[in-house]
Amino acid sequence: MELKNKDDLRKEILQAWLRSAWVYPQEGPDQNTYLRLTPGGRLKMRARIGELEASLGEDGAELARQEEAGSIPAERDKLELAMMVQAYTSERRFIQSQGTSLGSAAVTVEEENGGEEPEAQ
Repeated sequence: MELKNKDDLRKEILQAWLRSAWVYPQEGPDQNTYLRLTPGGRLKMRARIGELEASLGEDGAELARQEEAGSIPAERDKLELAMMVQAYTSERRFIQSQGTSLGSAAVTVEEENGGEEPEAQ
């Protein structure tokens, strides 16, 4: 088994999400390309977050914080869970910023200002 660094693992995970149609590329206002979650991808990711949290015995939000801090180990499942939580929460924030109401979040990550993402009613 070949050991991979975190950047290789991230690329592999993102490519798998693209192949599975969980994400699609979209050009942003700043001419950069961003990956957006498809509606079906958001639902599948929500289920997969729960599965990974149960199988790993880890909290996805905590792993996402570790990923942002750069201290997460280069383990595929943990890295994928952290990336899923980040993608899921940022997509929810974006959708809600557009005025769309969503149901309860599967997972929330605390904002830098110390508050948690507000859940839609």
